[in-house]
Amino acid sequence: MFKRDPIAIVVVRPEGLILARMLRKACPSWDLWMPNHSNPQKGESGYDGKFKDWLHLNIKKYKGFVFIMAAGIVVRSISSIIQDKQTGPGIVVCDEFGRQAISLLGGHEGGANELAHEVASKIGCNPVITTGTEAMKNYILGVGCKKNADYLSLKKLVLKVLKSIEVSIDQVRALSTIDLKQNEPCILELSKEFQWPLLVFSKYEINGAKLKVKSSSFVEESIGVPGVCEPTALIASHHGELIVPKTTSEGCAVALVREQEILERRP
Repeated sequence: MFKRDPIAIVVVRPEGLILARMLRKACPSWDLWMPNHSNPQKGESGYDGKFKDWLHLNIKKYKGFVFIMAAGIVVRSISSIIQDKQTGPGIVVCDEFGRQAISLLGGHEGGANELAHEVASKIGCNPVITTGTEAMKNYILGVGCKKNADYLSLKKLVLKVLKSIEVSIDQVRALSTIDLKQNEPCILELSKEFQWPLLVFSKYEINGAKLKVKSSSFVEESIGVPGVCEPTALIASHHGELIVPKTTSEGCAVALVREQEILERRP
């Protein structure tokens, strides 16, 4: 079986380059493609001719694509070249303003759902997932920890919190934390083991949300926010219901938020 390169970021208009370069900076192992008339910089790649022709030549080269363009362009271009969902790549589409990261094709088999979450966490947009099984995942785990906290301690706390209200691992949609903690080994390991996408928010987003959460003077003095696990989970869930408030153990903190049902979101 042929080996595919990781991910390709592709634009068709210069207007998409700001977002594309921001994403490439956050994910330097990904390739960035653009029309040659957009003057690719060092480390970037260009193509001549139509985007559809480029895609036909490269569709099997990458395991995933992030197309920064209108979804209609992508749909028309891939309609004749994707054979089945088992072998096709994961395809994510972002608008040029970086508002949404849409898992368009290959949500599970191609990894597009996970890719959409990853893109969203890097550029601060909303991941859009429409696969049916994702509807059953309606909990967000907010996590925080001291520097180099023990992974087994964090894992034990998470499982204890879930067990306390009889929520299964499969009902958790994602983890959330502050950007200052996104590279903590224990948080990354938790995300990897349970395949929970990690959604990351800045202190400006946390403070701007002005949420009523359990405030910690230590956290506020240290990193300038009232808390990490509660507010990030509430933001990630689009202001859902705080089911388990901040719970701490051995330098780790966890909060659990349930996303609102569709009817609960209506005015």
